[in-house]
Amino acid sequence: MKNVFYILIFFTFAGFSVAKAADNLNFRCQPFVLKPKVTIKAVFEPLKYNYSKVSRTLERMQKEEMNGQLVEGYKVNGLTPYKLETNLMFTLGKKVFNDGVTCFFPTEVNLTLTFKDPVIYIARQIKEGTCAYQVTLRHEQTHEQINVEAFEHYLPLIKDQFIAAVKKYSLMSRPKDDIKTDIVKDSLTKKYLGAINPLLDELSEEINMEQSKLDRIEQYDYEQSLCL
Repeated sequence: MKNVFYILIFFTFAGFSVAKAADNLNFRCQPFVLKPKVTIKAVFEPLKYNYSKVSRTLERMQKEEMNGQLVEGYKVNGLTPYKLETNLMFTLGKKVFNDGVTCFFPTEVNLTLTFKDPVIYIARQIKEGTCAYQVTLRHEQTHEQINVEAFEHYLPLIKDQFIAAVKKYSLMSRPKDDIKTDIVKDSLTKKYLGAINPLLDELSEEINMEQSKLDRIEQYDYEQSLCL
């Protein structure tokens, strides 16, 4: 797979609603709040192949690192782990009035979702060019395709949910300047990531469900029959 990097959305919110006029502190802050620039990036790191591990090692990895189930009587000749890394960075603006009323607001928000270290493992004892190699490779490439397609399917949903969270939590105001910026950033980080974490969990569940359809005894038996 190519190393793909693209920006899903990069814009300044038009008509960005930040506060209810009934909230006196927020109402005072609102004219000074900059409309944040939001960048959402999806990074697909290049797919790699690894032929250095024996089946026993792949079995251990599947069980211990991927919480996968082993099928009795069948060796693990290939493995395709899935890992999604989330990184959130943003900058905060701050306005302090003469009477101490303090406003915090994000000016730039950057969310990066990285399809991290994709690798297809083929057991060392499977010789390249053999029928067993071709069948194992095709099986693992299908696993990788499931990972990528599920990730791509969920990206627009994650994007919309994240933008909604940034809109909802775009202003924090205090009656006085009594809180550190880092504390505000921590609070907003929890809110922004908390908005998309359920979707990320759902994505993982969806991937596991689709992968289990491929890792069935019937599928293993069919693939083995191709090399008889």
